[in-house]
Amino acid sequence: MQMFENLPWYSYLILIVAIASYGYRYFKIGKKEYDAPDLKEAKFKKSSNSNLNEEQRFAIALYTPISEWWEADCNTLSFLNANDVKPYLEGWWIDTPEGYWGLTEYFMKDGRRWYFDFIYNMIQNAPKEQWESLMDEKFGHNERADRFFEFLSTGVVLDTLKQKGILLFDSELELGVAGYDAAVLVGQARKAYTAGLISEKDAWKVINFASGLAQQNFSSWEEFGKSFVIGFSLDMKAEYNPYKEEIYHIYKQVLENPNSPWNTIDWPR
Repeated sequence: MQMFENLPWYSYLILIVAIASYGYRYFKIGKKEYDAPDLKEAKFKKSSNSNLNEEQRFAIALYTPISEWWEADCNTLSFLNANDVKPYLEGWWIDTPEGYWGLTEYFMKDGRRWYFDFIYNMIQNAPKEQWESLMDEKFGHNERADRFFEFLSTGVVLDTLKQKGILLFDSELELGVAGYDAAVLVGQARKAYTAGLISEKDAWKVINFASGLAQQNFSSWEEFGKSFVIGFSLDMKAEYNPYKEEIYHIYKQVLENPNSPWNTIDWPR
């Protein structure tokens, strides 16, 4: 410490400023970098033991953006292993056969389409002064409905997806969220099968339904993909924005990479 004893007074001031500056950079900027999303590169992993036919590979591919985030195989019914999927199943309260089938029946019958279809049409066609009463009449106190309404009425989701280059026109919101519902059905069926909650036969029943839902509503991977991202953006709370950024990043790879299932498997005609 003796080396500091003979320094002029202003040297101490410079030293203090330097330490404060370093601390700011370390705690502020360092934390920001730590909190930044982990933007993964899609790998499109394939199992050498896959025996899926073309229709099955198409159906499995509906979940590709999120499957790539998990780094799961893109050509198998199984999804990683039971330990890997357990936290997801518990988080969605579908870690029992009863819980899984309850949510699955909901997604098959209504899903997030129930929210989007009503709210989007209301915003487009009903006078603004009626929105509050119409929302209350349809949904009552419903946190997810309130989130869909906020994101759609303020245009935050539309603006974000246009800034990301995922949507080009306002009218593309009309694609709705059936693509998201179909993807969720596929992903949860794969995970429930992997965890031993449902049989292979029942898993394919759900996945085939999801495939039909997608084909009824869309005519290309591009249309389906945009619907998937619209639904994902609306369904995830604002606090999950880093996760959204990850999925946006992967989605573009799934859409554009020549090795992606979306570019190696034709959309059924």
